[in-house]
This record gives sequence, C-alpha cells and structure tokens, in this order.
Amino acid sequence: MFKVSFKGKFAGEVDLDQELNLLGAAAKGALPLTHRCGGHARCGTCILTVESGAESLSPVGAAEARVLKILKAKEGQRLGCQAWTHGDVACRVD
Repeated sequence: MFKVSFKGKFAGEVDLDQELNLLGAAAKGALPLTHRCGGHARCGTCILTVESGAESLSPVGAAEARVLKILKAKEGQRLGCQAWTHGDVACRVD
C-alpha cells in the first residue's frame, strides 16, 4: 500500500493498493483535479507539480511531453492523467 498526497488548490491524501494515475488517485479521494479532455493528454488542465516521489511515477511519454512543451511546464510538472504511480508521491496543484 502507498500514499498520494495533494497540496495547494485542494489538499488530501489517498491510500492506494495498486498502480493508478494521479488523476485517478485524486478522483478516488474525491479531490477536484480538473481534466477537461477526460484524461487523454490533450488539454493540460490536470497539470501538477511533483514535490517528492518522482521516482515512483511512470516515465513521461510522447503525448505528455508534447503537452508539457506547449504549456512551457517547469521542472517537476506532470500531467495527472499520464503520471502513473507505484509508490508514495506528494504533489501540489496550483
């Protein structure tokens, strides 16, 4: 079992017992992470900043990299719909 914690615009912790993307983790915790495109790496509205546990996330794929480049994302920012976690992660949603 591992934990995903969210800070910033909303706060909460979600306990997970299987791999799930950060968008799904937020939904499981009833936390309102915006995702206008339905979680398909098209809009970038689920962007967040990983504060710790980046090593517990899936690598950035081509679709996510394209959207992050368009958004001029900062170091440590990921799309919640594309970042799959398999360990403890803390992130901030601004």
